Amino acid sequence: MQESANAKQAAFDKEVVQLDKKANYLPEYSGMYGADKAVATAVENCSKEEQAFVYDIIRQNFLIGNSGSMSEEERQANISLGMKKAEYAAGNFISEDNKSAFLDAMESIAKLAAAGSSDASGNMDYGVKKGNYLGHGSNLVYTTDGLDMMRTMDRSAYAGYQKISKESSNADRPLNTLKYLTNWYADAVNKNPGMVDKYEKQSDKYVEEKVKVQKLDNTFADIKTDSKSAFLEGLRAFQISNPNFLSSILKKELALHFWNN
Repeated sequence: MQESANAKQAAFDKEVVQLDKKANYLPEYSGMYGADKAVATAVENCSKEEQAFVYDIIRQNFLIGNSGSMSEEERQANISLGMKKAEYAAGNFISEDNKSAFLDAMESIAKLAAAGSSDASGNMDYGVKKGNYLGHGSNLVYTTDGLDMMRTMDRSAYAGYQKISKESSNADRPLNTLKYLTNWYADAVNKNPGMVDKYEKQSDKYVEEKVKVQKLDNTFADIKTDSKSAFLEGLRAFQISNPNFLSSILKKELALHFWNN
């Protein structure tokens, strides 16, 4: 029995080490341009480790891809944990000039996450399209995602795009699909000048009606964020009091290199 437990712990430890080695310093965006730019601006002069910490809040606590391994109560609590981590970031390495905008942006993304829904397999839908961004940090610029607009606004054209993509060779596919998308976009905008604006407003409407009204879970409201040791102490105390709640997530959190270096 003990050997089995030790083997499981060893496997978990190995997984955590691998996760840390693969720390992703690339940005993770929500699709809400104002919030995304505020976060990108706030972390652009931070270390890579600090940037990864912030963007992993969005990936691992907020906008998870699949919620099949947790209950809805746990998913909402995981968002609450993400907000406490955002508070830690704001208090410990985000500059004073960016602190308020950063927290407002992270709260907006948390509310977007809270409003999300899942299908029968746990795959999450957050209701907001993700546009294309150019640049980074305070120079982040939004551009309309033409392919997603085609998918959303012109299903028959999108079916044609998929057919061309499927029938083209690997070498020809990028050029063939780009030509198709470019020609469609020019023709569609010429015929319907208001299409782009209508497409963009879909997400704005969703945010106004479904996201801004969200009330965030407060499961981790009592966690102290003034230091790493205080944060970890609060998490361990919560874990002891709630051993079967978010157990895998809390184990990974407590073992992260960020908290223990």
